[in-house]
Amino acid sequence: MRILHRHTDGGSLRLAAACSGDLSSRPVVLVHGMASDHTTWAPLHRELRTVGRSVVSVDLRGHGRSGRATRYRLNDFRDDLAFVADELGLDEFDLVGHSLGAHTALRLAMELPGRVRRLVLEECPPMPRDQADVDEKIVPTATLGEKIRGVSALVANPLPLLRFDRSLPNMVGREFEVAAPRWWADLAESPASTLVISGGDRSFLPPRHLRSLANALPEASFRTIEAGHSVHRDRSREFTRAVLDFLAE
Repeated sequence: MRILHRHTDGGSLRLAAACSGDLSSRPVVLVHGMASDHTTWAPLHRELRTVGRSVVSVDLRGHGRSGRATRYRLNDFRDDLAFVADELGLDEFDLVGHSLGAHTALRLAMELPGRVRRLVLEECPPMPRDQADVDEKIVPTATLGEKIRGVSALVANPLPLLRFDRSLPNMVGREFEVAAPRWWADLAESPASTLVISGGDRSFLPPRHLRSLANALPEASFRTIEAGHSVHRDRSREFTRAVLDFLAE
């Protein structure tokens, strides 16, 4: 586990990343979802190493072995991830993200268009396009952390080893209460080849909005794996095969 220290307005922030293999050979960077950490990727991490890929699996701020922060904004997660990529010398890499981690990965790909080659977005919550999206509450806000399938029990009855800042869901959720048409317009400039994966009708994220996200990206394909919100966990074998095939294209 690599521990990096990023200097922010609030002081020094500890950021943790599990690294395997030669990171100079275009690694795959894995970014977990809310209330999780890098260990959620263990099966995929293992399979990527089996096919010869190097891997970096991060803990986002407020999660796992990374430090807690006074602020949790979507661009903060993006900037943390960019810092990790710079500190580890990742000139070009592939990105795989789940939920909050997928949204973070997408923001990073838009910020660093020359460095992200391929992008996998599993159950990526999109920003609201307009007031209708805000009113629909595509992404639950006040109870965002509790609404994620498979995480609610952990948030209500946390395991002793689960490290997660409980102030995070409300801070993140507030950003999804404001329409962001500019965010949608900027998607057209994202050059990374992208695979958008939906967990289907069992997920709290409506698949039609994830399809709209795929349609807004210039080089994107869309796939449904009926599993609910945590596809990589509940349909691990199918998810892993989809990721490996996409990254190998």
